[in-house]
Order: sequence, then C-alpha cells, then structure tokens
Amino acid sequence: MKWHHAGILVRNLNDSIQFYKQMFRFSCEQYITFQDEKIAFLQNGDVRIELIESEENLVPFNSTHIAWQVEDVDDWIRKLMGKGLYPSEGPYNVGNGWVTVFYEGPDHEIIELIQSNNSMTA
Repeated sequence: MKWHHAGILVRNLNDSIQFYKQMFRFSCEQYITFQDEKIAFLQNGDVRIELIESEENLVPFNSTHIAWQVEDVDDWIRKLMGKGLYPSEGPYNVGNGWVTVFYEGPDHEIIELIQSNNSMTA
C-alpha cells in the first residue's frame, strides 16, 4: 500500500488552488466535477492533495491537519514570509530531533512542515 492523497474541503476552489500553487509550489494535476462537487487534484512531487468545493458543505470549521517533511524549516519560513504567509505557531524543537512549524490555509486547515534531524522520519 502507498499514500495517494489527502482531501480538504474548501469554500472557494479557485482561491485554494492559487494558495497552494503560490505558497507550496503545487500544480494542478486534474480538475473534475463529481456528484455536484468541484474537485481539483494538486501535486508537488510525490505529494497529492484533493481540494473539494461543494455547495452542500459550507465548511463551518475545518479539523484537517496535513504535514509535509522538508529539508530545512528555516528556509521554508523565509520563503513563505516572502510570499506574505506567516507561521500560526512555531517553529518548535519537538525534542525527538524534529523541528516543526504550523501555518493556516485559506479554510483554516492546519499545514505543518517538519524537519527531521535524526534517522527516524517524520
């Protein structure tokens, strides 16, 4: 078994697509409509996310939490600040060799970036 994607409910598909393209260098892999939902699959290397806009689901709050392992958290913080995105929490040294920082996406989804400084992967 291998990872395929994480799904995120969004209020405005186009705004969310632009956010993930601009901030995290995702590209749009495919766009479909399925059962009255507008769906976009975005990809960056081996990472794929599914953004879902549905008129039935107005996303009053979002408990989605996605995490990506990065080589250098400080470098990502600088890059994202240059694009106007600031951490909502952190960075934190977790104590197990990880450094982590949190951001908030356009629909309040939590985006975590993890740098692993030991042989155990995030």
